[in-house]
Amino acid sequence: MSRRVTKIIGAILATVFLASCADFPTGMRPPETAPIPTTALITEATEEPTELIPTDIPEPTQKPVPQFPEFDPNYDTTAPAMGYKTRSLTFFRDGNPITARITYPESEGPYKTIIISNGLYAGFGRYAAFAQRYTTYGYAVIEYQYQNGIAPSPYHDPDYLGDFIYEQVLDLYAVLDGAKKLPDVDPDNIYLFGHSMGGLVTSYVGTMRQTEVKGLILLDPSYYACKIMKFEGEKTIRTDIYPLISRCYIPVVIISGTKAFASEPNKKFDQARASLPYCDYYVIDGASHTFKGEYGNQAVDYSVEVIQRWEEEGRV
Repeated sequence: MSRRVTKIIGAILATVFLASCADFPTGMRPPETAPIPTTALITEATEEPTELIPTDIPEPTQKPVPQFPEFDPNYDTTAPAMGYKTRSLTFFRDGNPITARITYPESEGPYKTIIISNGLYAGFGRYAAFAQRYTTYGYAVIEYQYQNGIAPSPYHDPDYLGDFIYEQVLDLYAVLDGAKKLPDVDPDNIYLFGHSMGGLVTSYVGTMRQTEVKGLILLDPSYYACKIMKFEGEKTIRTDIYPLISRCYIPVVIISGTKAFASEPNKKFDQARASLPYCDYYVIDGASHTFKGEYGNQAVDYSVEVIQRWEEEGRV
């Protein structure tokens, strides 16, 4: 067959094919093939492709459960402690500053207030833990530094102890005056707290100004010091402490420890207790003269308990 005949036959076949495609109206599509039955689709979808699962995965290793020691889950809880705030203060005596601070609860004041007088040359802040513990019972606490309260270097005891104590008594007078003017302090509910030599100072002031304070908390007070007082000139303060405190008609609590009788060895404050018209006495087992740590907490807790009893009995 010639090449020309072949071209003619190809043209005729192309014309026939195009004509067959034009038999469908504009916008119509050729009929779709019959849908695959649903059961067939499900069968194909659920068929396990076993050939895709690897066969070389090792078996999971089971870690042993750790063995915990036996323990007793029983325990006691208490109410959460309230927070506290601390603010710096400055009192004045004869124009000279007395460094101080007040620690008080976050609840609304004014508060019953405890003024702490520290022991001989005890550093400012020595009783911060006491102050914080008192705030958990709703008290405000004032700590202060005597004007002569910084230890000399090299250290030595005061040459004229009588004059030394007299100056500290005047400082506590000034602090008491200023405390009653503070908005956070309830002026009708002030207690004086004194430790060691501060207990002696507190006994003087508490007795002489007993109409202005509710009661005294004395932590191992150093009454023995009255017997060794010396004065540079004339006597500035009386040394007969027991006749003086015999006229203290507000309630007093003396707190000591089984290892804390440095101030009155083996006497257990017998003379002081006999002299004071109303005196509670409590001994903390194991406490030394410093009352640090848990022993200090026990001293605070017991003093609060005693004050509550005084209130119930109408003594304050």
